[in-house]
Parts: sequence; structure tokens; C-alpha cells
Amino acid sequence: MSLIKSWLAFLPVSAGLFMVLLDISVLNVALPQIAKDFGATMTDLQWIVNAYTLTMAVLLAISGRLGDMIRRDKFFIVGMAIFTVSSFLCAQSWNVESLIVFRILQAVGGTILSGNTLAIAAELFPPGRRGEVMGLNAILMASSFTLGPIIGGWFTTHMSWHWVFYINVPVGIFAIFGALLLLPPLGAREKMALDLPSVAVFGVAIFTLTLGIIEGQNWGWRDEKTIACFLISAPYILAFIFREMNYDKPLIDLNLFKIRNFSVCIAATSILFFGISASLFVLPYFLQGLKFLSAEEAGYWLIAMPLMNSIVAPIAGRISDRMNPKYMMAFGAALYSLGLFNLSHVDVNIGFWEFFMLTVPMGIGMGMLMSPSMNVILSSVPIEKAGMANGVLRLMNTVGQTLGVAVGGVLLTAKMSEWIPNYGNQVPDPGTMSFLASIARFNQLPLALMTEGFLDSMHYVFSIMLFVPLIVSTIILLFLRDPHIAQKKRFQEQKIITSGLN
Repeated sequence: MSLIKSWLAFLPVSAGLFMVLLDISVLNVALPQIAKDFGATMTDLQWIVNAYTLTMAVLLAISGRLGDMIRRDKFFIVGMAIFTVSSFLCAQSWNVESLIVFRILQAVGGTILSGNTLAIAAELFPPGRRGEVMGLNAILMASSFTLGPIIGGWFTTHMSWHWVFYINVPVGIFAIFGALLLLPPLGAREKMALDLPSVAVFGVAIFTLTLGIIEGQNWGWRDEKTIACFLISAPYILAFIFREMNYDKPLIDLNLFKIRNFSVCIAATSILFFGISASLFVLPYFLQGLKFLSAEEAGYWLIAMPLMNSIVAPIAGRISDRMNPKYMMAFGAALYSLGLFNLSHVDVNIGFWEFFMLTVPMGIGMGMLMSPSMNVILSSVPIEKAGMANGVLRLMNTVGQTLGVAVGGVLLTAKMSEWIPNYGNQVPDPGTMSFLASIARFNQLPLALMTEGFLDSMHYVFSIMLFVPLIVSTIILLFLRDPHIAQKKRFQEQKIITSGLN
């Protein structure tokens, strides 16, 4: 298959991936309007978001494994169809409960897409040409999270919240027909039955673990429900590991973690996602709450990260195809740490271009780390395990993100409690800050306390989280091997085995 045909075939796949990633961030801006139309409570809104996250966390590894066992091109089209139809149904929702149900269905389709994208890339592109594809993947990931608020804010402001879901429909139809026309037959590389006991045990383990992380801050970390989630998940995790170690056709082949570069990159990206989520979730509240920007304007203020990532990621991906990316990846993580250090000193009066320049190192750092990491992961595993590796990567990153938001929230509220006794887990959302600003003519103390307290707490979160990328950098420097040497060694071993059989 020629390189041009490979890129054309990957076009509908990348469109589907972008749509799934965009959907995660585009909805947040529409939640206030959804609450108004449906009379939804804060708990309702959280479950509209969490139902999607929980479903993806449970199904990601399973989806990747299924992709190794059946025709991956057909599996992608099924996932795209489910995501497109469920997006339309989300837009047609008549109450909170129906929207939550359709979001779960949407997550099923999204899981099939995101859990197999890298594996499809591994089948379409040979080793030595995958770095550019991983660069594109990194661009899609970074730009989706920043463009989401801009797109969602525009649709919600000028049309209605329904359009944050309707926009998926034409893109989904394009991706389906594009895949039917351009995707060649892919897989199935391992024809066997899915281990249903492993699926059941794994599902309970990941669901309860993720639920405990997501709801722990609302319930309280010492609440019996939170503790029960973690106590339930622990034996199921152990049972799953025992099952996989003693079953000849496991859902997740734990031998993958014996591959050094695979384990290093999984750990590095998951820890970085943890740090990114723990720190950056506070920025929208700073921009919209303290600086009184609209959601659309706040998206523009965050444009430096995806912009720089879009420039750097393809270059970093190509370099990772041609030379050892170890030092570039480690330096990228260090640059991201520098960006967090910059943000630990921002003031509420900061201007756009000053803020832009402070966040530039974060975008460059992401580009230098993420696309080479994904390339190294795909290059280190056998092609028949690519779907499994893809699913494990997405699962670990999702858990890292979820845990990061929870830990970041704990750090923020703990510091805020030093300023405002019995603060709880509030945030300075635009509504709260507008109210405090309106009463400031009579009493400026509440507004001053919230502003100064949040700034100090935000700086505190950044000053702690800047050490996380440095940990990632250290892991890469100490443990990552030159992927090209490892790939040549594996090729020679396979050649010896093949010659021995002949």
C-alpha cells in the first residue's frame, strides 16, 4: 500500500478520533444552558460528564482487544455509526436521564474509535513512517481540548446547546463513508473467543476504581461510599491479574509490561496526563471567573498550547522515526515543567500576549514528548497486539486524567480553606464572581477573599504539579532504550525463529 493511500485511508480515522476527543471538552461549555433547560442539579451535570468517562474507562482495554480479534476496519465503522447515532440522540434528549443514557451509548462508540486508532495507524503505516502519524494524533489530542470551549461556546451562544452534539453527525457520516471507500481490510490477527470472565472482573475493577476517584471529592475521601469503591476494586484488580497470568488467551497480555520501552512510555504518558489534568483544570476558572472572559474568549487565551504542539509534534514524530528520541522526550517534559513554573506566578491583570508566551513552553513540551512516546509504544509491541497496547495506553491515560482532576481539586480546595473557612469544594465560576462583584460596592471583602484566595491556591497547585513532568523526564532518561535498537533486535529474533521453522 502506497504512502499516499495510507494517508487517505487514515483521514476518516483521524476525523473520527478528533470528534471523540472534541466531544469531551465541547460539552463543558454547554452544561449551564443544559441545566437551565432541564432544571438539572449539579449532581445531574456531573453524571452527564461522568457517565461518558466511566463507560470509556471500563471499555477501552476491551475495545482494543476486540480490535485485534476481528476486522478492525469494520469495527471502526461500527463504532463510528454508534457514535454518530448516539450524538443525534443526545441532541434530541428530553430530560437529564435520557441524556445520560445516550451519553453512555455515545461513549461505547467513542471507545471503539479511540481504542483502535493507533492500532489502525500501525497497520496502515510501516515502522519508520509512524512518527508523522503520531504527530498528527498529538495535534488532534491537543487541539481538541482547546478548540472545544471555542466551538462549544460559539454554538451555545449563537444557536443552542443541542448543536454541540449535532455537529458530530455530518463529521460522522463523512468518516463512515470515507472508511468504507478508503480503509483496506485490517486484521483479524488473533481469531479466538473473548474471555468473558476476565471482561466481567475487569469491568467491576475499573468501574469501582474510577467511580471512587471521580466522586471522592464530592462524597468526601473518608466517606463510606468512597472507601467502599476502593475496597471493592482492590480484590477485583488482584483477581484480574491472577486470571491474566494463568490464562493462555488473556484480555490484557501482562507480558507486554515486560517490554521495557512499552512500560516506560505508558508510565511516562500516564503520569504526565495526571499532572496536566491536575493543573490545567483550574485555568478556565481563572480566565472566566477572575478575568470575566467568556468561554469562547477563554479558549482563545489557551491557544498557545495546541498551536505550538501542532508545529512541534509532526517534527518530533519524524525525528523519532530516524533517531533515538530519548533526550528530546525528556527535554519536552522539562519544558512543560517550565510552563507550569511560569503559571505559578501569573496575576489577574496579565494580558493576552504575556499569557500566550508563558504557556508556549507547555505546547512545545507536549509536542516533543507525546508523539514520540506513542511511536515508541507501537514500535515496541508485536503488530498482532497493537489493539491491546492501544487500549491499555488509552485506559491508563484516562485513569491518570481522572485521578489528576481529583488530586488537583483536593490541593486547590485545601489551600482555599486557609483563606475561607469551611470553603468546601466550590470554584469561582462566572456566576459566583459576578454576584460578588455586584455586591463589592457595599462590601469588597468577599470578592477580595475569593480573588486572592483562588490566585494563591492556583499558584500552589502549579508549584506542586511542576515536579510531575520532572519525574517523567527522569523516568525517560533512566529507563528508555533506543527504540530502533530494540526493534532491530526483535526483527533479528523473528528472522531466526522463521529460519529455524523452515
